Amino acid sequence: MAAETNRASRRPTSIADYPIAHQAVCLDGLVGDGAFSYCRGKLLSVPPQTGIVVACRDLCDGAVFEGIIARYAQKFPGGDRRAIVSMWTLYYFSILTIAPSLHMFVHRIGLPLQIDRLSLVCNEKTGEPEAFVMTDRLGVTADPAGELHRLMVGHVEPVVAAIAANAGVAPKLLWNNVAAYLSWILKEIAHRHERDLVEGGLALLNDAAWPCGRRNPMVGMIRTARQQCGLEFARRKVCCLRYNLPGVGGCGEACPLPDGRH
Repeated sequence: MAAETNRASRRPTSIADYPIAHQAVCLDGLVGDGAFSYCRGKLLSVPPQTGIVVACRDLCDGAVFEGIIARYAQKFPGGDRRAIVSMWTLYYFSILTIAPSLHMFVHRIGLPLQIDRLSLVCNEKTGEPEAFVMTDRLGVTADPAGELHRLMVGHVEPVVAAIAANAGVAPKLLWNNVAAYLSWILKEIAHRHERDLVEGGLALLNDAAWPCGRRNPMVGMIRTARQQCGLEFARRKVCCLRYNLPGVGGCGEACPLPDGRH
């Protein structure tokens, strides 16, 4: 009886702790209520009952993307168009990098995150990104940096190219939005676990070239600055423009522009 109770109360710590039939829905169980609980509910196996669900590949269609952004822009009447698009992508890229990085590097899970294998869930009123729906089965990976590299090449890269072309936003701004969240979550994982765990991910963020040989569009996007008291902090290379939106504060010291630090 005691052994059965212990097995029932033990929280799973790996995808291997779940039967194969349940692996597609185990992510929130792995996260639990601990330090990374904000990652729960971001990667789904089935579409939710509410919200707008759109295939991520369709976001590369200018008309589809315009429909989503037009809905989101209603939150900021008269707001700067570039800032509105940038703010929307901050939500998109935060969901696409934070929870996946945790599962790749800590739980060693291979996630089906290529652009053709995901759908985006947006708030039905605001168009704000809320989660992704995965259609394929999860797997175990021994190469989390390789998984992250595939995410960058197979999803982030085409999305950035399409949004830049369709919305008139500089690719550097969008890549800096990606780098800001990726840098943050990798450092959080290193802080709460160990740095060796994410060395491969940090290399994808900081090295001049990716393993495929292509130039790394995120290199130099996050810089280390120092306050007068000597405290170090991360600062973006390119401003996200959010301070131009009514009712939205700036990024503080993280912003490269003085106007965005308020």
